[in-house]
Amino acid sequence: MKWDKLKDISLKLQKRWDRGIYLKSYVKKEALFPLWCPLKGPTSPQMNSNFDEARTWAAGIYKEAEKHHITIVMRDVNHRQLGKNSIPRGFFLENIDSLAVFLGKKNELRIFISSLNRLVSVYPELREWAAAHPLDLIKSEPVIEKLLSILNWRMDNLSPGIYLRQLSLPGIDTKFIETHRKVLTEWFDMMLSDGEINDAYRGIGQFEKRYGFQSKPQLIRFRILDERLSIGGFTDISIPSDEFAKMDLAVEKVYVTENDINGLVFPRIPRGMVIFGRGYNFNELSNAAWLADKPIRYWGDLDTHGFAILSQFRSIFPQTRSFLMDRSTLLEHKEHWGTEAAPFTADLPNLSTEEQQLFDDLRFNRIQKNLRLEQEFISHNRLLEAL
Repeated sequence: MKWDKLKDISLKLQKRWDRGIYLKSYVKKEALFPLWCPLKGPTSPQMNSNFDEARTWAAGIYKEAEKHHITIVMRDVNHRQLGKNSIPRGFFLENIDSLAVFLGKKNELRIFISSLNRLVSVYPELREWAAAHPLDLIKSEPVIEKLLSILNWRMDNLSPGIYLRQLSLPGIDTKFIETHRKVLTEWFDMMLSDGEINDAYRGIGQFEKRYGFQSKPQLIRFRILDERLSIGGFTDISIPSDEFAKMDLAVEKVYVTENDINGLVFPRIPRGMVIFGRGYNFNELSNAAWLADKPIRYWGDLDTHGFAILSQFRSIFPQTRSFLMDRSTLLEHKEHWGTEAAPFTADLPNLSTEEQQLFDDLRFNRIQKNLRLEQEFISHNRLLEAL
């Protein structure tokens, strides 16, 4: 018979504990306790047909309950020969301490309460964060003083404008901050004023720019396709984005390609240049105002994300036209068709009519499921013809 044992109840409660439900209720002072834990046991018919088995089950429950210092609540079940019998119905856990003892989480609860008290004693506003992220608070316990020292420093130093490497706090280095950016991001978002957060940058990868620190310069790589326009004799150049934004090359044709090798094999083109793309990361190019009146040709993968990147790029440079991202190119290279792992299916606002039709065919699997053609498989001769 599948009757509950205390272990079964423990596993159910453990799953809820691991989701932070009980710790969250502790922070928010919700009335979850005393917590009733029912036991699924034998019914009256089962008592009649499986009395010995039911008695063995009940004895096991009593033994487990004694070991865990739990008081079992009983219920009466009638037996047609032996009359009324009392069997386990369930038990109460009076408070979160009782629950922690039952689950073997006594030390974890102690760490959580200690960390919570320390956190809210300095920043009461972070109680809300602790309720939403109780398990993160437990994990942060060994370094909570260091994390608080970083928050304290940032609260006292508005718009710092320095590299994280320059942050001179005891026991704090760049690696430590990188390791704990998730927690610091959540704290900064709650504690800093709107003017101290650059909402144009999101995610832990944009930590420095979001909170006013200097970040490692984003390099933009490009090739000048006309030696007459070389810079100091160099044609393959990588420079910080802010320096790229100050340039004004006398180019008349600008190409952007996502694949580095394709960028390297572009032929000589009078007054031409090719910029090496970086997927969706075009924020740094947006400052290059000198590109705004240049004819730009974009070449990406023939898949849903290729069109999504094109749409995003065109939102910055509306004059952009695509090439080798058409239906005929796709059909010419059928032997190189591949599969896109996670297609982009949302609507795109910046595609031409032909691009939109092909994008719809790809995202709605009208040609082949999750179809993609990576640009590196397009023949070099086809590239030369297009150029």
